This record gives sequence, C-alpha cells and structure tokens, in this order.
Amino acid sequence: MEYRKIIIFLALPFIFLSARAQDNKRVLTDSIAEELYNAGDWKQLVTWGNKPMADTSDFKALHFKIGYAYMVTGNYKAAINEFDFVLSKEPSNSTARLYQYYCNNYLNNNAGAAYQAGFLDKETLRSIKLSPFGVVTADVETGIKLPNSNERDNGFFERAGISTRLWWRFQLDQSYISFNQKIFREFYRDRYGDKFLFGKTDKQKEYFARLQFTITDKLSAIGSYHYIYTTFRGKTDYSNLGLFGLTYASQYVNLQGDINWGNLIGKTLKQYDAKVDFYPLGNLNFYTTSRASLLDLSGAKSFIYNQAIGFKVLNNTWIETAATFGNEDDYLDSDGLYVYNSIDPTKFKCGETLFYQVSKHALVRLNYLYEKKTDIYRDVNYNQNSVTLSITWKF
Repeated sequence: MEYRKIIIFLALPFIFLSARAQDNKRVLTDSIAEELYNAGDWKQLVTWGNKPMADTSDFKALHFKIGYAYMVTGNYKAAINEFDFVLSKEPSNSTARLYQYYCNNYLNNNAGAAYQAGFLDKETLRSIKLSPFGVVTADVETGIKLPNSNERDNGFFERAGISTRLWWRFQLDQSYISFNQKIFREFYRDRYGDKFLFGKTDKQKEYFARLQFTITDKLSAIGSYHYIYTTFRGKTDYSNLGLFGLTYASQYVNLQGDINWGNLIGKTLKQYDAKVDFYPLGNLNFYTTSRASLLDLSGAKSFIYNQAIGFKVLNNTWIETAATFGNEDDYLDSDGLYVYNSIDPTKFKCGETLFYQVSKHALVRLNYLYEKKTDIYRDVNYNQNSVTLSITWKF
C-alpha cells in the first residue's frame, strides 16, 4: 500500500503539467481560430481547426467556427456535421439551428430544413418568412416520346405537382399525371387499295402522393401511394401501388431502403430498392446516385441497376448523366412517382439532364432520354428518344 501512495505522489506533478499543457493548447487553438474567424480566412480556419481535434478536448465554440467556415466555402454537409456537435452540447443554440436550416436548403433538402426550422423562435421564423404550414414547391412537366417503329405513334406525357409542408416534420408531395400513345395493330385497305395502319390509344390518368416524416435530423420515414387508371382497347384497369422506406443522412452519404408493392394492370408487384447518394464535396457541385432494385412481377424476377453522376458546369447550370440496366417492365422509380408500364418494356436507357437555375425561385430542367425497347407483339427491338421539359418554382 505504501508503494502505491509513493507512485501516486510522484505522478501528480506530471498529471498536473499534462493538464496544464492541454489547457494551454486549447487556449492557443481557440485564439488562432478566433483570429482566422474574424479575418474571414475560412479555408485556413478549416485546415487549422481540424488539426488539433484528435489531441485536444472538443469544445463547441471551435466546432461552431469551423461549421461556419464550411458553410461559407460551400461544404454544407461538413457544416451540418459541425453544427450537429454544437447542438449536441447546446440544443438551444438558435444560430446553429438557423445555419442548419440554410445548409439543408442549399442541398435541396426541404424536409431537413423544415425540421431545423421547427426549433427556431417566432422572431427568427418571421425574419425568414417561414411558417409550419405552406407550399414548398410547385412544378409542371411535359414530354414527348419518339419511337423508331412504324407500329408505334408518339407518346405524350404531362405532370403537375405540388409539395406542401404539413407542420415542421411532415412534407406531402402530390402529382397528377397523364400519358397517351396510339398503338397500331393491323392494316386496312381503302377502296383504292391503299394500305393504312389503325389501332387504339393507350391512355393513363394517375395520382401520386408521397408523405415524408422527419424522425430526427438524420433519419426519415417515407410512404407513397400511386393510383393509375388505364384504358386500352375498350378495357379499363385500376392499379394501386404503395411504398414504405427509410432514409439516413450521414456527413457525405445518404442511404435509402424501401419496398414497393401492389397490383399493376392485373399483375402483382413487389420491388425492393437500395439507394446511395454520395456528395464528396459536401454540396451539389459533384454527386453520384447508385440504386439497385429487385423487381418481382407475378413471380418473374428482374434485377435493375441505375447509376447517375451530376456536376456543376457554370454558376447556375448543372448536368447529370444517368443510365439504367435491366428489364424495366413495370419498373418503379423516384419513390414510385414514375411507373414504366408502357406496352413495350425498356431493356436499357441512358440520358442527359440539364438543370438551369433561372432565379432564386425558378429551376428549369431539360432531359433527353434514349431507350432500347422490345415490341412485345413482334419480338423485335427498336429505339426510342424522349425529350422532357419541366419548371419548378420554389416558394
């Protein structure tokens, strides 16, 4: 016992000196960070602030300064991570909450922004003109499909959508969709002996609703419902599809897993999806989306893989390149919003999308899509080109 007391007594000066050195290092770190913060040297602040993190006590003032530096330099994902630390130590820090709101907005994460806004005081909400109920976005979309086949006429697609905030943690997206295309079947001859094609028009009217509930700042639950009314050759079909999924947002990666189920024109459908969004720069200047799906259509299974890469080319302009591989017969995309249930299944597609930010509120999207399709009646392949234009207004 006496030996232990002697060892402890001899170790006390070293413990004291070590703690003193740690405190001095912390003071030095905070002092330099304060100077860089006041000078607006954001890049140097990020570099300096991250160096001592591993061997000094974390403190919220330093994380706040680094978070602000990340936000100013455009790394919104990293900024969110730093402000998360601040809020874990001080949940009532309204400035960190406000910056979280802005960072989520810059990432087009409207639901995440609303979640953070729910913690702000009334004066701050009035200053940013935000309330728990309101319209988030409204958009219109129109497109034409041009098949390279003598037995398929052009297809026309229209969609009108609106997104509303139903209190701080709920967001409801709704769309009304129309599609029609004439499908030729047989030839007939007029009295002069000339031969003409005739057929029936494939028409669809659709309603789609998607509800997102933000459980925490990282975790969300999503559910959607899609109703489809189809008429073709005198026959009417009613299809009902549902989806449930979970999303998780980390510093540079967003994850989503979901299941789709229901009936689609007389077929039972189940689709399992896993999606990964990657933001290596912490913003929308460069990003990738990878999505794998297992589709079970009345017992017939298909594996479908989609890969997209997007990047910013000019101040207000982005380009996204995407390709989808696999048999997309009755394939569901975008949380069940788009249903690929045309007469002829798509075997492969790829395309380019141009995004142009017209103003603070208006975004224009122009998409070109190439599809390799199979005529189910003649068992031959043909190509199809599509052009779609959409305008989104953010309130």
